[in-house]
Amino acid sequence: MEESNTNLATKKRLLLSWYIDLLFFMTLWGLLSYFMKLEESVPFWAPYLAFLLMRAITSKFIGSIGFSFLSIDKNTMCVNEEIFRRENWLSILLGVLLILEGTKQLVRWTQMFVSQPAFGYFPDETTQIIIHLALGSISILAGYWFLKLNIRGFIAGISVALISVISDALSWKLWDPVVEQMVLTRREVQGLPVRDGEVEMMQSLMPEGMIVVATVSIIAMVITYPNFKNA
Repeated sequence: MEESNTNLATKKRLLLSWYIDLLFFMTLWGLLSYFMKLEESVPFWAPYLAFLLMRAITSKFIGSIGFSFLSIDKNTMCVNEEIFRRENWLSILLGVLLILEGTKQLVRWTQMFVSQPAFGYFPDETTQIIIHLALGSISILAGYWFLKLNIRGFIAGISVALISVISDALSWKLWDPVVEQMVLTRREVQGLPVRDGEVEMMQSLMPEGMIVVATVSIIAMVITYPNFKNA
């Protein structure tokens, strides 16, 4: 009997696997560029060309990180049957967003370092870098488990969001000067002037916006909880 292809990876899923691969590649590129001082000596298109070449080769012979995270078999292009049956668009979205936030955390300190408050105080530079790396790693792991519908992903995802809410709430009064410095530094790096009202607008969004986003994320994760129980 011919094998059913009902769980064949869709074009959207394959495109998402490319996106996940790109996130990891650009994270690695960013870290290497920082330590090897490549920012000014390499054209802006170089990492994208390198990614396309690497992805074309690795996906043909060994698969890819995106395939692994999204449970795609590189030989059959089918999705793991159990994952396919239990997942939904929200669980996939949350898993990918956790991975996105994790990769951003891993390189954020290399791009524009501004001391940020955590749990009501300003950690020193080394401690802050460690915090970024730890949260980034945990977020990526949570995203992987979330896409695999492993209950550890649910627990880790909720924990990361709760830590963010608690830290931002305790640091509420410390954020305004930090946001101003972040805007000024970013515009300086871009070689652009600060726009009128830009600092005030960003101050109105932080940390309020970050707390709202983290809270909405927690609610969304709770909604997906049944997906983790239907093993």
